[in-house]
Amino acid sequence: MSVIPDDHEWQYNPRHSVPDFARHAERAAALSRAARERNAGRYDIAYGDSPLSTLDVFPAATPGAPLHVFLHGGYWRGRDKADYSYVADALVPRGVTTVVMNYDLCPAATLPEIARRTREGLRWIHRNAAALGGDPDRLTVSGHSAGAHLIAMALADDAGADDAGADRLEDGAIKAAVLISGIYELAPVLGITVNETIGLRPEMVDGVSPMRHPPSTATALTVVVGSAETPAWIAQSRDFATLCRGRGSRCSYHTLAGEDHFSIMARMERPDDALSRLVLDAAGAKE
Repeated sequence: MSVIPDDHEWQYNPRHSVPDFARHAERAAALSRAARERNAGRYDIAYGDSPLSTLDVFPAATPGAPLHVFLHGGYWRGRDKADYSYVADALVPRGVTTVVMNYDLCPAATLPEIARRTREGLRWIHRNAAALGGDPDRLTVSGHSAGAHLIAMALADDAGADDAGADRLEDGAIKAAVLISGIYELAPVLGITVNETIGLRPEMVDGVSPMRHPPSTATALTVVVGSAETPAWIAQSRDFATLCRGRGSRCSYHTLAGEDHFSIMARMERPDDALSRLVLDAAGAKE
C-alpha cells in the first residue's frame, strides 16, 4: 500500500483528501440561489447579538409544522447559510419548516465561544418556534462537518467546559439530531494547517470535544459518514456512535456508499435522496 504524504493533514483536512472540493461548493451555491427563488423565505433573522448570529427560515405550507434546523460546515472558519438554502428543497415539500442557521467564525470568535453561541441560538429557536412557523415540540436538527460538531456540543449533558448556566438546552428540547461527517475528538485539529485560522489551543480541546462530553440521551441520534472519506474521519463518526450507544442513546449509524466529505451533501438535494430520507425520518415528516 502506498504511503500518503503528510498523512495527518490528509486524514483530517478534507480539502487535501478531496481534490475537487471547490466543484461541490459551486454546485451548492447555484442550487441555493435557485432554492431561494422557488421557496418563500425570511432572511437574516437575528437570534443573538454577534455579527453572524442570524438565520433564514423557509416555512412549510401549514403553520405549526415540524421544525428542522441545519448548520453548515467549513471547519468553523468558512461557508455561510446562503450556501445551503437548497436543503429547503428536500424538506419543505414534505411539510417541514426549515431553518438554515449561521454562526460566528474563527478567528473572529474562539471555538468555545462559537459552541456556546450556537447552543444559545438553538435555545432561541426552540423558544421562538411558533413565530418561525414551527412546532416547538417537534424540533429536530442536522449539521455537516463543523455543523455536526456544534450540534453535538449543544446537546452535551454538561455543555463541555463552558458554564452553560441558564442557556443550557432543556433535555428533550431537540427531539432528534442527524450528524453528518462530523468531527467529535478535536485533539487532531491541533496538528493541521487550518488551525492557523481556527486558533484551537491544547487547553481548549477537552471542553469542545463531544467524545469527552457526549449528548444527552433524551435526543435520538443519527450519525452518518461517507464510505469514501478518510479512515480517520470515518473513525470519528463510528467511535462517536459507539460511545453514544454505550451511554444508552437511541443512536443509528449509517455509511453512504461512495460519498466523500463534500459529495455527501449532494444526497440532500431532493426529498427522495438518501440523506434527505434520514433527515425527514428524524423530523417525523409526512410521506
